[in-house]
Amino acid sequence: MALQSMGFLIFLCTAAAALLAGVALLWNRWPRRLSAPMRLLSLLLVMVMGAVVAADVVNRQLGFYSSLSDLFGATSTSEDVAGPKAPHPAARVEIVWPDYMTRGRVAAAKGQGLLMPVRYPGPRTRMDRSGYVYLPADYFRPSALRYPAVELFYGYPAGPLTWNKEMHLAHLLDAEIAARRIPPLVAVIPQLYEHNDGECVDAARGQANESYPAVDVVDDVVNTFRVLNSRSWAALGYSTGGFCAVNIGFHSPLRFAAVASLSGYFTAVQDRWTGDLYRGSRSRRNRNSPLWWVEHAHPAGPALYLFAAEGDRPAVQQDVQMAAATRAHAPGLPMETVVTPGGGHNFEVWRAALAPALDWMAAYLPGPLAAPLVLPGQQGTAPGGPAPPGQRTRPTKLPPGAPPTEAPPTEAPPRLLARGPSQH
Repeated sequence: MALQSMGFLIFLCTAAAALLAGVALLWNRWPRRLSAPMRLLSLLLVMVMGAVVAADVVNRQLGFYSSLSDLFGATSTSEDVAGPKAPHPAARVEIVWPDYMTRGRVAAAKGQGLLMPVRYPGPRTRMDRSGYVYLPADYFRPSALRYPAVELFYGYPAGPLTWNKEMHLAHLLDAEIAARRIPPLVAVIPQLYEHNDGECVDAARGQANESYPAVDVVDDVVNTFRVLNSRSWAALGYSTGGFCAVNIGFHSPLRFAAVASLSGYFTAVQDRWTGDLYRGSRSRRNRNSPLWWVEHAHPAGPALYLFAAEGDRPAVQQDVQMAAATRAHAPGLPMETVVTPGGGHNFEVWRAALAPALDWMAAYLPGPLAAPLVLPGQQGTAPGGPAPPGQRTRPTKLPPGAPPTEAPPTEAPPRLLARGPSQH
């Protein structure tokens, strides 16, 4: 059942109205011996129903759970809808809209990209979660180009849809790309946790909430869409998502060229919202503290962008501490710090900060690039489909002594989920 659909909210409101009418109708009609307990039960049901309606409104706003299976932790996988599949080293993004290319071409004709619901299976972590992917308008034009990508991390509590509902992501990306302030890029928004705040870390004897977005999700996207791989990704997050972006980026500098934190923090957190993530392991806790990482690992990348609003004192203090540590222990790490006057820890501040952060990242990302060369005698077409009509694909001649270039794997069609868009 699609918990974020308007139909489900209407159903709940109708049920609540019917319950209220029933309580009013039966209030004075219960037998004397049952009147007290039944009236108490009726009031309890009314309060529970009110709480359910309020919870659904919050869920629609923040995008916590997309279905009952997500809510109760029985997240469906591709086996649920398409039968079992053989194990493989990298999966493919499961696309909810079978006609997404047609939708994308219609949007591209208006100069707009396409934000669509997907599922990201995780063969390594054995996790399977929903999310969204944004494909720029340029992706749907005849081309075999591959695109850079940015992975986006939200705060706690929130969900993937928060990036569009609160941050207006698709509209912003369309505008920034059209103005050529950023290259056409793919935006990847996975679900980061299910119930507790996982902090995007691989918990001791728990969920691999770092490996899932850093490895499985990235490989899924590269394996499905025309997306570049090494040092062609950026990571950006707000609040807890800022911690996620920096922590994951520091651990994967060969993949992420730049990371940005909007009002984030840089020391490992463990509280009643996270649960016991580290099981007393100091080394695991240190590894998941970007501040400790800078002071002891002396990273040279990825490039680091720190933003905070002046009214958000904790975030400003965290940025000051991280900037000082970077200058002292990692002077070769490119870094930019921004503090805006006023403001606080809220979406209005982050919406205003998002475009400048993306513009800064653009300096570290490549533009769309052509597919790798194909050696003489090798068969197949470049990723993204066959050559346009009337254009023959010729093998590329390499100069004498040049090292062979690895041919790209043949790109199969993305796996499509047997379900409609209302599921997300």
